[in-house]
Amino acid sequence: MKKNVYGLLNEMEMDFSEYEDLELSQAEKEAHKRRILREVNRMSAAKRTGKWKIAAGMAAACAVTVTAIGAANTTFAENMFSSVFGNLIGNAKGEKYEEEDIERFTKIGEKSVDVQKEVEKQQDAEAYATEAECNGVTISVSDIYCDGYVLYYTASLKTENEGLGQADGILTQFKDGGSEELKIEGMDTTGYFSRPFEKSEDGTFVSANDIDLMTDFEAEDFAPGVEKTIIVDWTVSRLEGNLWNSWDAQGEYAVTGEVEGEWHLRFPVTVDDSGNETFAVNREENGIEVVDAVRTKAGLVVHVKLPDFRKDPYNDPYNDPDMAIKDAQGNCLQWMSQKWDEHDDGTTDCWIMVLYDGEPELSFEVSAKDEALTRIADIPFQIPQ
Repeated sequence: MKKNVYGLLNEMEMDFSEYEDLELSQAEKEAHKRRILREVNRMSAAKRTGKWKIAAGMAAACAVTVTAIGAANTTFAENMFSSVFGNLIGNAKGEKYEEEDIERFTKIGEKSVDVQKEVEKQQDAEAYATEAECNGVTISVSDIYCDGYVLYYTASLKTENEGLGQADGILTQFKDGGSEELKIEGMDTTGYFSRPFEKSEDGTFVSANDIDLMTDFEAEDFAPGVEKTIIVDWTVSRLEGNLWNSWDAQGEYAVTGEVEGEWHLRFPVTVDDSGNETFAVNREENGIEVVDAVRTKAGLVVHVKLPDFRKDPYNDPYNDPDMAIKDAQGNCLQWMSQKWDEHDDGTTDCWIMVLYDGEPELSFEVSAKDEALTRIADIPFQIPQ
């Protein structure tokens, strides 16, 4: 199992007596947490060159300034940032989508809220359950994020079951269905893509799931400026351990163990759109229009109007060209979710949400899926800073 970079931090020897304890405001704490995350990412890159201890020392020196939030001990890395997010980042190292996953976990992690703190804000706190145990398996919800467009939550799983413990990953959703139920405000969203729990270096299993609220809810459900708490009910009734590099005779992942039971978690999520800002764009090229964009805590939602690409001059029989939102260097911003509203005349209003880190110069690019990847439109636009 790959070495978790948060574990590497804990190998650093620091003399905390050299540092003065500081009482920080919440804003200062958040700023220091973001700085630590940047140093940790640099440390991870440096690890490949054999110079990771130098970078780790820089991260450690940064971290000790925030003893007001629990950093004055050898586990300060986990205190600065949820251990679940730390494990998710550690698991992403060396994987196919390492860069995209680490970018997403870091950005969402910066803006997420501890679910237990969210529960404590509620007058009926006793009505919630952020942890459930059954048949030697404990599932816990850890971090939550919601800006009205996407709901993101992380979870961890600990098990005493020998078979599950030997797995690379644990599934909660299967081809035959019937093993997992997710409701938001009583609305059944079962069938969304639920990610498996992945094994971490410390023996726990972790997962991160995102729910597209743009598709399942109407805009008026999340009126800007009105704080709203949504209730999530998550029930799991079956768990199956799999090995990712071993297959059975039918070509399915080899199963290490299976446990049935009932794990019901119920947790509140405050929709935080306090930082959401809308910017008019109104740029058009070749029948494609970028209308406006909404900047959220961690994302950017771009509203575009699209023609019927099956007609001239596009002649795409599938009405499905490639689309991307790119920065000034031509890098694609990570696609998070989307909503499509197709009209009777074949035109479409589309809202695309991408992970966003403050890039001021962007472009919306549309290309045909032919051999030449013929450009249909390249619409530059700016996000005011």
